[in-house]
Formats: sequence, C-alpha cells, structure tokens
Amino acid sequence: MNTAISLFEQVNTRWFQRSVGWTGIEIGCHEIKMAQVRKLDGRWSLSSVWTIENPVAYAIEGKAPPAQRHNRIQESFGWLASVDILESGITPFFAGADNLQGLFQGKKCAATLNDGMIDYREIDLPFSDLDDAYPVVSSEVAFEAECDPNELVTDCWRLPKSRSRNESSTYAAVSLKCVDAERISTDLFRIGFDCHVIDAVPCAMARATQMMFQDHDNITLAIDLGYGQSTITMVQDNEPILTRSLRSCSLISLLEGIARIFEVSLSDAQTLLFQSSSMDSFNDSGKEGFSNPLRQRIDAFLISLSYEINKTLEYSNRLFHSASPERILLMGAGVKLPRVAQVLEQKTSLPTQFWCIETSLGQLESRPLGSFAIAAGLSCLAWDAP
Repeated sequence: MNTAISLFEQVNTRWFQRSVGWTGIEIGCHEIKMAQVRKLDGRWSLSSVWTIENPVAYAIEGKAPPAQRHNRIQESFGWLASVDILESGITPFFAGADNLQGLFQGKKCAATLNDGMIDYREIDLPFSDLDDAYPVVSSEVAFEAECDPNELVTDCWRLPKSRSRNESSTYAAVSLKCVDAERISTDLFRIGFDCHVIDAVPCAMARATQMMFQDHDNITLAIDLGYGQSTITMVQDNEPILTRSLRSCSLISLLEGIARIFEVSLSDAQTLLFQSSSMDSFNDSGKEGFSNPLRQRIDAFLISLSYEINKTLEYSNRLFHSASPERILLMGAGVKLPRVAQVLEQKTSLPTQFWCIETSLGQLESRPLGSFAIAAGLSCLAWDAP
C-alpha cells in the first residue's frame, strides 16, 4: 500500500482468470493469522495457512511486563496492547519467519487489524446518499477521535433501510490513523508483501460467511472469538448489517482468570484451556463438571457470551422486525474452546457451527480452520479487484 492509502482500495489489474486469492493477513494483539484461498468452479478452498504468535513483547521491545501480572511466574505469553502495535509496528512478529514467501503465492495481500485497532461506529444522518453522507461521517469520526479528518483513513457504508429512524439513515463508519496504516503497510512490504487493502473486520467476516452460505436472503450471526475482544456481526446478502464489539468477552480475560485460579502463566493457562476440549469432563453433561474449577470458569465465560448474543438478537428484532438470524457461525481463536457450540446453541436456540471450507492442507483438523476465517475473507478480496 502506498501513501494514498484507503480502506478497501483495490489497485490490482486482472490480466487472467484468477484461481488463487491474495494473502489475507489478520493482525491481532497476540498473533497474526495468514491464509490464502482458491476458487475453482465456484468452490472455495484453503490452500495455505500460517499462524505467527507474538514473541514476548516486553522482552523484545524492552517493555516492562504488565503490572501485578504473575509476578512470581516467568511469563512467556506474547501480548501487546493495541497502542503498542500501532506505535511499534509488527516487525517483531515476523522475526525468524523466513519461509513465508514459499508458503503463499504472489506478493499481493489484504490485511486487517483486529482486537479493536480499527475503530467502528454507527452514525445517524439525514442523508440517504452515500456521497452526501461521507464528508459528514469523516468530520464526525475525526471530531470523536480529536484529530483532523486528513489524519484519518475513513470509510463508511449505509446500513439497511429498516435501520432508518424517522427521516434519517444509519451509516457504519470505520477509521484508522493514516500514520498507523502506513506503518503496517511498510512493515508488510519489508517482509515481502504488497498490501493493497486494509479492510475492516466486519467486512472480512461477511465475506468469510458468504464462502460457506450462498442463501443471501437469510441472516447469519457471525461471531469472531478473539483475544482482545469478541465481535458479533449480522450478515445478510454478503454485507455486515449490524456489528457489536464485546471487550468483556475476550479470550485474554478468560486466560487471565484461569491463570489467577491456578497460579500459572498465561501460556500455561492457554494450554489448559485449549487442551481441555478433548477431555471427557468437558464434553459430557454430567454433574461432575461443576466441581471442576476450569470448567466453571469456561462455562461462566460462555454464559456471559450467550447473554450478550441474546441481547444482540433482541436489539436486532426491534430493528428488523420479521428478519432474524437463521444460525450462528463461529470463527476466530475461540473456536477451540470446549463446548462452545453446544452451549451457545442451547442458550440461544440457534443452530451453531464452526466456519470451515474445503482444504488441501492434509491432516489439519476442520475445527481449528475457523481461526483462519477472517484471513480467508481478506484473501478473497482479490476477486473484487478491478
């Protein structure tokens, strides 16, 4: 991406019928997930995936570990706050990752910043035309961010008419500081990628959803279970029509709770959390599970998430009346949580499944593929390029 950076900018020229997408890169506070998809005869498949965990941030950057966090335990869990990633860049993630060019075809990529690093908000305006609304949206977003509009990259889209109140229209707006976008683009260039698009998470989630479901009239409630936050996006006709960010339902908060209970590091807490999904005590409905403190913590997290989902469903019912989601689609790192689909389906009465498409990646299990959904949604931007 060059200095004329723009969310959703697409500058690639299509010289041939494309079968392989760009490299999709999802940047989070704990890990970077990369994916590349193929499309043959209308069928999507994953051709390459890669995960890069953040090295121990304060050891590499000279940062002090978070105050009061496991001061008796050597911490090896890589975690950077959003502001640190935006200020310092993503170069430390890629230390020692020298084989990426051999894994992914081509240099073109699309990226997004997760864990709340791209600001999202909804704004009501008395304009039905996007061209009239954009300057006002840009000014409003800059005012809230306390900066000049020229210092931000801003994009917006109009939400469905059923969202209108009185004579107003509702617009979704995403924004990122130009200097932050430039830094991310430059870092990607240094490791061999040419960034053509910095996308918003809800849009990438919508494209990942349409890779699984072609019934465009039906609504899917897509949920990204991330380290810094969970993101709920209602998708219809390949578009995000409602989005909520849930910082209280983040994997990092769950890991911190487990680490406190068992007096272990965050790395060990993550091992306990994700390995427990294969344990019988987590997959049955017997009462013995209630005496397990790890299961109690996980169940409390899932019940809290279910509560937020049901609040979202109630809100959407007021907005869309007869239109309601047909299903829940889970994606993100949290797809590895034990009993997550079972509990959410029970608490919301909606069929719940994991994001998964065909893959040529050998023995990789289908369930963890859901963690690459957003990166896959970024990869398929290649087919939208002019």
